Amino acid sequence: MTDGVNAGPGAGHAAILERILSGAAPLPVRSAAARGALPLPRAVLTRLYLHLRRDADEAVRNDAETSLAQMTAEQVSEVLGDPACDAVVLEHFAARAARDEALAERIAFHANASTSSLTILASDGNAAVLDLVLTNQERLLTIPGLVDKLSMNPALRNDQRGKLLDLIDRFFQVEESAADAAEATDVATEAADAEQVAKMLELDVGELFAASEIMDGEEFAQSEDLVVQSAYKKILTLNVARKAILAMKGGREERLILVRDTNKVVSLSVLKNPRITEGEVESIAAMRNVSDEVLRNVGINREWAKNYVVASNLVRNPRTPPSISTNFVSRLTSKDLKMISSDRNVPEIIRKMAKRTFDLRTQQAAASFRKR
Repeated sequence: MTDGVNAGPGAGHAAILERILSGAAPLPVRSAAARGALPLPRAVLTRLYLHLRRDADEAVRNDAETSLAQMTAEQVSEVLGDPACDAVVLEHFAARAARDEALAERIAFHANASTSSLTILASDGNAAVLDLVLTNQERLLTIPGLVDKLSMNPALRNDQRGKLLDLIDRFFQVEESAADAAEATDVATEAADAEQVAKMLELDVGELFAASEIMDGEEFAQSEDLVVQSAYKKILTLNVARKAILAMKGGREERLILVRDTNKVVSLSVLKNPRITEGEVESIAAMRNVSDEVLRNVGINREWAKNYVVASNLVRNPRTPPSISTNFVSRLTSKDLKMISSDRNVPEIIRKMAKRTFDLRTQQAAASFRKR
């Protein structure tokens, strides 16, 4: 394998790399590259080894695998330290770097390091590697899910967990300061936001200025899921109109929180979010800290009402309006009916209806058995 150390980057190298990656290079060139016999920088050769492991020619594939396996620790470190090292190469060695602080340092602060590479370090890194990830604060707070992966890594020490929480707190303090600075502008635009949302939802603007808070919101403020905690803190800074927009367009965490808003415009907007899943609707049907309007709208939705878990949860939920839950009692299994008939948390009208339905089924089953 050529050393490649003194071969600096150039247009010729880029052209060869492109031809091989695109599949336009002839077999002799691909074969030479797989054996490391081309005068290219080691970082470029390594990128080619990774690509040629999937070559159509078996000999090329084998040579590429061999060249890759024969790279020494010093050579790998050299490659990862090259400013031109490709993101694919960094990601390939990330698993090894998770157990090697020297390699991890190369990747953690490399300009080309992808989200996947840093996620591997955060998820699988040892304590020394996690120190490096924590040090790169700019990337840590801008990559979605990286904080979660880091916080769930069993190798994270207590002092590192403290650093992580301090970092998050400082981040939110900066955000809150920015929010305070922008408050005057928000007040000026709130009316315009409200008019826009009211028109979108076909409702009176006044409804957007009704009270709005998240029921049992402290649960989200203290959540161990940092994504949920972050989403909740962001939501607290929004006016009702913007909450409604977020409810219709936001992700799972935002939907989980906003469906419990006391302002029905906000909570009902969650049900209009095209990304809401059937599993989420099943959970909402069982919630006792959502408004009865939310449960009513779940119950009158034909598609959701076909789901047995949704129907069962609505019947069991004491907040469900009886005009909705009574529609589903006859659909429940005998086992569920028996349980509900003795559940003191369920409205009396539902308990009695469940008992009558259960008794009737029992009598019919007994009569049918006697006829046999």
